[in-house]
Amino acid sequence: MKNQYSEDFDEILDTDKIMSYTESFKNSKPFRHAYIQRIFKKDFYDKLYETFPKYDNTWFVNNDYRRSARTRSFYSKEDNEPTYDHNLSSEWNKMKQFICSQQFLDIFSKFLGIKFSTVYESGFFANKKGDFQLPHIDEEGEYQFKIQCMFYFSKRWQKGDPGGTYLCKSDDEESLFFEPYDLDNSMVCFEETPDSWHGTRYITKDVTRQAFSISLK
Repeated sequence: MKNQYSEDFDEILDTDKIMSYTESFKNSKPFRHAYIQRIFKKDFYDKLYETFPKYDNTWFVNNDYRRSARTRSFYSKEDNEPTYDHNLSSEWNKMKQFICSQQFLDIFSKFLGIKFSTVYESGFFANKKGDFQLPHIDEEGEYQFKIQCMFYFSKRWQKGDPGGTYLCKSDDEESLFFEPYDLDNSMVCFEETPDSWHGTRYITKDVTRQAFSISLK
């Protein structure tokens, strides 16, 4: 599908706020990362939140000793272009057009100081009670992309509740050094390196952690 939205993407992200975190990302350790709250402009975020796809039997359940997670594909490198998904709202289809645009790549390239050429993959998460992910590095260390971004769409998350993507220093969860608690219109992103350990603590409450990921190459 051709880009019916032209360059009308200004209503989506708070780019001024994103750029204000450039130095924070560049100077963060032990691997470069950033956490940004209220990253989407409110009106557009509210529409995305209201139409976040509901978990059903079309989702894929990853379930092994390392993790339990519920995912739904949104866009991948195998797609020739961002096609319209009639099972999603017009706002989510616009979001697909946006992440595949040069404008999106330029924003994140400038923000992170890393040149990106494309979206490697993107998908939805709807993790529930009992879901978790042990500390790991992506692609088993065979890095196919440069940055992982996780956008959250979960209101009324309580401080201390597990579910947000944590960052840690090793394959031991005890080495956790950052875990987001405000999962309502926020984003965690981190650079893919041999030290970029991350995971999700076991969810104990009867809640659904709605999230949307983008990997940039």
